[in-house]
Order: sequence, then C-alpha cells, then structure tokens
Amino acid sequence: MPERTAPAAPGGGWVRATAPATTANLGPGFDTLGLALAWTQTALCALAPEGVADVAVDGPGAEGVPRDERNLIVRAATAVCGEVGLGRHGLRVRLTLELPVGRGLGSSAAAVALGLVAANALAGQPLAAQRLLEIGTQLEGHPDNVAPALFGGLCAACQDGGRVWAVRLAPPEGLRALLAIPDRPLSTAEARAALPRQVPLADAVANVQRTGLLVAALAAGRLDALGVATQDRLHQPYRASLIPGLEACLRELPAVGARGAFLSGAGPTVLALVDAAADTRPVAARLEGWLAGWGGGRVRSVGLAAQGAAAVPVQAPTAG
Repeated sequence: MPERTAPAAPGGGWVRATAPATTANLGPGFDTLGLALAWTQTALCALAPEGVADVAVDGPGAEGVPRDERNLIVRAATAVCGEVGLGRHGLRVRLTLELPVGRGLGSSAAAVALGLVAANALAGQPLAAQRLLEIGTQLEGHPDNVAPALFGGLCAACQDGGRVWAVRLAPPEGLRALLAIPDRPLSTAEARAALPRQVPLADAVANVQRTGLLVAALAAGRLDALGVATQDRLHQPYRASLIPGLEACLRELPAVGARGAFLSGAGPTVLALVDAAADTRPVAARLEGWLAGWGGGRVRSVGLAAQGAAAVPVQAPTAG
C-alpha cells in the first residue's frame, strides 16, 4: 500500500482524473472479461465540505448526468472518503463528457473509476488498488468493466463471496478496435431483461470453450483464433431482438477483414478487432452499413489501452 500523505483540505487542491472506455464480454466472456480502450474520460475534482455536491457537466448527453450526490463520480469519491476516515466529504467536479452514455462502452465504470482514483489521490493514496476494485464493484454490481477501467489492459474478473478477483494481461500488440456506435442508446437494464433465466448446456459449454480460447489467444498473440474465440451463444443471440441486423453484421465482419467481432458490453455498439497495420476500410464500410440500417451513428477507430485510471494534481480551474 502506498505511503499515506496528508489529505488535501476540503475545497483546496484539485486533481485531474482520467479513466479509459472499456468493452466487456468480448463475445463469450459474459460478465467476466473486459478490455480497456484508448479513449479516455477526464474530470477535474476537489474535496468539498460535507453535503456539497458541486458538479458542472457539459458535452453531448450532459442533460442526463446528475449534478448532485447521485452522480457516480461523487458516489465513488464519497465511498473512498468514508473508507479512509475523511467523513462524508462532498466533491467538486468539472466534467466534459467524452465517452458516449448508454452505448456499451463503460461510461458508468469510467465515472466510478474517476471518483475512486480522484478521492484516493486527494486523501494521500491510502487505499490499495484491490480495495478500489472492491468498492468499484460494489457500486457497479460486477467487475468486468470496472477492472479494466482501473487497471487497463485485458482483465478477467469474478466475485467469490466478498472477494473480487481480477487478473490483468497486457493488451495484445497489433490490434485496434473499430467501434460502430449507434445514435440510439440501449439501457443495460433493457439488455439484461432480454436474457433467459436458463440456457442449454451445449451453449454454456461452447462459451466456456471460447472464453478459454479467447484469453489464451490474446495472451499468446494468436490473432488467427479470434474469429472463433469471439463467438457467443449466451447473450448476443437474445439481445439481437433489440438490435436490428446484429447477427448478420457479426457474421459478415470476419469475411471483410475483422479478426473478431462482438457486441460491446450490453450494446448497442458493435466492436470489430482489426489488424493495426491493415486496410480497415472494408470493415468500416460494413459497420457503417449496419449503422445506416439502424438509424445512423458513427464509426471510431481506437487503440487498446495499457493504462487504467489515474489522478494527478493540477491547478484549480479558472471558473466554477
């Protein structure tokens, strides 16, 4: 555990916290696998007196972000303050939204990670990474997004009673992600409601096989195995009823050059893994065609992120 330094005075020092977007499941690794993407969310944070939640937000989707104690950044920071004996300090937050909300790219996990690392830094780094993971999992409900948001890279995570386990691997070299981000959001609650309570044993076995193959292939750089390893039978076929054209899009992407493709988290974003040095225009064109059939959106190319959330001291913002 890092040596603790004196905490910042409430309303005093500011930190700039950053956290990456994440994609969960990666096809077969339902509620288990997560991967950090090189697309970050940034927030300026400072401790405030008890009961103060001073949150300023702008950017696309800002109207849906709470400005009070319900804000996920504030909730995570409050949990850390309570853990380390700083009481129920409030938080000042200055945030410009950079990650799309409700698109399956870990925006809520990024917000939780921002609050955790910001408050931990403002308190003098008293909490170890494992404890931040545990608090974040309590807030998120599961660790598949919050683990890579905190640690970067590829994470396999699970809960065993009160313990959260997460093992990180460096992201494989030579891969990028093409994200097809629909204009239309899809709530995680709606996507989970589409799932059955029971699945056939053969489907469960198929997913276990592919999850193991996927982790091994990414660890060993066996990119040729990703087409098979990213196949899923547990959640994508059921969520396809909410996302028109999904099954055909996922089936056709490997034929135009994608190494593997899957629904990002609960969706509706589709993610295609591609060779970093390859001509990705055919893959992008197929993704754009799918988006056009579902009401529009955009394709974005991002790298895979080795670094997770972090916070560093900064000067106070000039306004607010």
